[in-house]
Amino acid sequence: MTPPRPEAPSRARVLDFAARTAELLERAARARAAEAADTDPPADRPADRAAGTPSDGDGDGVRRLRDEAARAVDGAATLVVVGEKKRGKSSTINSLVGVPDLLPVDADVATGVHIVVRYGEHPRAVAHLRSEGDAPEAPPRAEPIPLEGIAEYAAVDPRTGRPRRLDVHHVEVELPVPLLDSGLELVDTPGVGGLVGGHAELALAALENADALVFVVDGSSELTRSELEFLGRATERTAETVFVLTKTDSYDAWPTVVERNRELLARHAPRHAEAPWFPVSNRARRDAVAAADAGELQEAAELLEESGFEPLEALLRRRIAARAAELRLANVVHVALAALGVPLAEQELRLRSLQQEPGLAAEVERAEEALRLLQPESAQWRRALTTGSRDLKNTLQLGFRRSLNDVRRVAEEKIATSEPAALAEEFPAELEAQVEAVWLQLDNAARRGLAVLEERVRRECSTVLDAGKAAGKADGSARGSADGSGPGTELALVEDGAVIRAERGTLLPEMVHSTHRDGGPLGMLENVMPSVGTAATFGTVIGLLTSSVLLPAVASYAMLAVLTRRRRQRAELGRVRGDATRHLNRVLTELSTEIPAQITDHVDGLADRLGLALDRAIADERLRLERRLAEHRRNLAASAAELAAARDRTRRRIGALTTLRDEALALAHGLAATGRPDPDRS
Repeated sequence: MTPPRPEAPSRARVLDFAARTAELLERAARARAAEAADTDPPADRPADRAAGTPSDGDGDGVRRLRDEAARAVDGAATLVVVGEKKRGKSSTINSLVGVPDLLPVDADVATGVHIVVRYGEHPRAVAHLRSEGDAPEAPPRAEPIPLEGIAEYAAVDPRTGRPRRLDVHHVEVELPVPLLDSGLELVDTPGVGGLVGGHAELALAALENADALVFVVDGSSELTRSELEFLGRATERTAETVFVLTKTDSYDAWPTVVERNRELLARHAPRHAEAPWFPVSNRARRDAVAAADAGELQEAAELLEESGFEPLEALLRRRIAARAAELRLANVVHVALAALGVPLAEQELRLRSLQQEPGLAAEVERAEEALRLLQPESAQWRRALTTGSRDLKNTLQLGFRRSLNDVRRVAEEKIATSEPAALAEEFPAELEAQVEAVWLQLDNAARRGLAVLEERVRRECSTVLDAGKAAGKADGSARGSADGSGPGTELALVEDGAVIRAERGTLLPEMVHSTHRDGGPLGMLENVMPSVGTAATFGTVIGLLTSSVLLPAVASYAMLAVLTRRRRQRAELGRVRGDATRHLNRVLTELSTEIPAQITDHVDGLADRLGLALDRAIADERLRLERRLAEHRRNLAASAAELAAARDRTRRRIGALTTLRDEALALAHGLAATGRPDPDRS
């Protein structure tokens, strides 16, 4: 008999536990600060303890816990929706949120900036704008816009292929939609609607932080080579892929297309071969919304079932939103355990002192000596920081140069194979999409590299601190590797904003279209004269073959017209290719000038901040150890009654902290045992 499935801890239960834990930790920090104010000599008392308030180190665990709990409430699983032109991607997003006219559906490639669609109690849209003079670290300013104005802020101009608004960083849309309220967030990225050139690179870069990929195709034909290549490259970017096949109401052979697509995936992108497929009709979904609005509930229900969106929405809730909820709740419990471990270890160490345990003073002194080894300029962690930041800059510079080479290769292929009209219209937008993909890839690489550097430096610190583990890791700033933290934990090395930022509206130049004046008599002669001899020869040959008088003249004129038109076409192709090549070279030159300096400045600046934070943390920890040793010596001189009262208070604190720790362990076990909590449980 199969054992019953364990009861999953609810979100409300986990968040209630987090709130109680944060409250207890704050009370404990205030109590420690008050005791320090009563016992420290004024000259030795830290400024943040003098007024009986907790220090930054004491409150760090509480802040992280509250932040993680807030993410568990407001966080959402990120779905990046991808599809080639005319596949129905934008219509699918509109159908999922039940707003048929939310995103423009006339041309999928019309998106020019990121559009994030998330839950909100009231429908609204906000454009995040940047001005030309804004500092790189300044956040975009938010400007409310009407829902019907999204295209004006987020789309590209169909004539020029460039964004209509160069000052728009991204657009956020909030809707009171049950699907989004379940914990999902839809992201439409610039150019995601076309998997060619820079659009594919941009979509791949966006998948770095995605929980799932929703790949949209239609029932007209099997997967294209560009789609299969994209899916093959996306293999390592996301753990979850869902295929949506649209236009089932227009193509009766769509079941055969699905089977053929499965075969193609098994051969060319096997990682996605077992991914689920959902055939849908956006038209039926739109009609269902209209019927519901008109009060025709029975017809609306039938159309909704026909549309095929109910199974898709159920899977998105069950497999993706629930998984994200599980991870967020597990993170809350993990952070709570780490935050509880610090004061619990501190109180246990204090109890050892109050029990006048022999050898404790020697342990604290050894920890102090270990900290002294971290302070000289020749300390190992400083060498690791210097060499690590240098290696990271070199790695990012090399990756950036390789990315520019890829941009040049794709762009030159486009220039060599495109027709003049398509090249003039599409090239600037595709090049811009490639450049944005380079920025995103560089941003992701910088974040990963900085995180590795931070962990490496902290590990060098903790290696020395391990010598004083019993005493040195009891307080807040010298935590060991057990919870993944250490000195300098309060430093937010990987920031919320882009690590390497280049404003496309100010950095990327406009493409300059050259002109050629071929009008007037001289222009006509210039175009016609090189072809006159060939046309005359052709007419003479025709005359000899036919013995006709009129036919050679007609043949000569026709040949002259053909040759002149071909000459003009070659001249136009050369002119457009020259314009595109010059534009490409100018863009790459400006990128090569701007970005390497930004890489150097940013990595050096963050390395300096990390070094200062670690210096502060080491100094703070040394002060704590000195205070701990002074407290132990006072306890050795205290009366039996004073020691008994202090031991009683400390045991009560240990009991309260232990109770919360045991509750956290039980919650963590429940989350792991069930595999996935119910995010809707309250």
